Amino acid sequence: MRTIGKMKLQIVSNLFSPDELAGASLYTDLAVYLRDAGHDVRVTTTFSYYPAWQLSPEDHGIGVREEEIQGIPVRRVSMHVPQRPSGKGRMLSDLSFLWSLLRRGRFHNWQPDAVLTALPMLSQCLAQRFLYGFRGIPRLIIVQDFVVEAALELGILRIPGAAGLLHAIQRWALRSAKTITTISPIMLEKLKSQVGSDRRLLLIPNWIHQSLQAEIDKQGAKEHPRKSLRLFYAGNLGVKQGLPDFLTQFKSAGVSDIGWHLDIFGGGGEAAKIKEAAADIPGICLGSVLDEPSYVSHLLNTSACLVTQRSGIGANFLPSKLLPALATATPVLAVCDLSSPLAVEVIDGRFGEVVEPGNSEALKSCLDRWKRNPEMLNHMSKNAKIRAKIYHRDAVLPLYEQELRRLVSASTKSRQF
Repeated sequence: MRTIGKMKLQIVSNLFSPDELAGASLYTDLAVYLRDAGHDVRVTTTFSYYPAWQLSPEDHGIGVREEEIQGIPVRRVSMHVPQRPSGKGRMLSDLSFLWSLLRRGRFHNWQPDAVLTALPMLSQCLAQRFLYGFRGIPRLIIVQDFVVEAALELGILRIPGAAGLLHAIQRWALRSAKTITTISPIMLEKLKSQVGSDRRLLLIPNWIHQSLQAEIDKQGAKEHPRKSLRLFYAGNLGVKQGLPDFLTQFKSAGVSDIGWHLDIFGGGGEAAKIKEAAADIPGICLGSVLDEPSYVSHLLNTSACLVTQRSGIGANFLPSKLLPALATATPVLAVCDLSSPLAVEVIDGRFGEVVEPGNSEALKSCLDRWKRNPEMLNHMSKNAKIRAKIYHRDAVLPLYEQELRRLVSASTKSRQF
């Protein structure tokens, strides 16, 4: 029996460097980590488009391209990128990516020992049913987002009578994996109810990628006095974040009248709506996606990090922007449903407060309380620093390597008999 040392590992992800935000940073970092651990890592992805939802001019009309990113072989295949990420546009993206993966997703004359991919891109999970056929290659799927539920509950996707079929497809896609992981306890319970007990289901949290952690360590070594009465939001400006609705809540609460300011930096499908909503609200500053040094500097200097979720999102995801806030010991204002994974994490960790979407009085009361008693923020900052240890790269990424070794070892044994 072959000793499991160096593994051949394929990562399938629609987001990968030079994409920014969301899974792009995480899966690029995971590939680098596994490569540095001595494994033969290759990545199948599409052409860079995120968070602008726009291809570079040189990528239009190209079906496939092979290149290297940080010494890792990358195979890019085409995917439809809609001008606006609507429900139908996203569905077309999924279908086109599935078709490209089936036709061109494999590397020539190379077969992996295991494949790792992730939801929310349903197509890359569904492709695992077909990518290597009946060759017995084990798969690991990371559930970052229950995409079908999110699309239906938020009204992103409106197809009468399609809910049952879409749920069945998602379940079938997830069950293509021997191991399925997810990122919060509530999401793990949801996963168990959907997939069944005959798959290995694990909780492995997200992490802060290497370059961001290095920047946090570098800047965090110096003293950073936090600005008074300043909220900071940075990241994806999409539908599920619900920022246009939050700006209505912010204006209605009149918190700018008591001295609070809000900085919003990012990119995404809702950027135009956010700009329009913020036009007549004093105290709001808008900007584009920040580079890592600027992002870390803002976190270290702000009063609190704002993390929003549109109402009704349920137990479908946990925002990754929460983790850099914890690593920089930044208090968190979470605007989300009280039953959401985000709310539970903030309450359990005691590093911030939770306000329900649309509740202007609660928002004003919270920010007024923080203004009158800044020591509350200092206490939350200390708790954030403690909580951050759970999400450190050195604590999380070895768990993925360990699970991939287990999968490959079990697959090797089964082929022996």
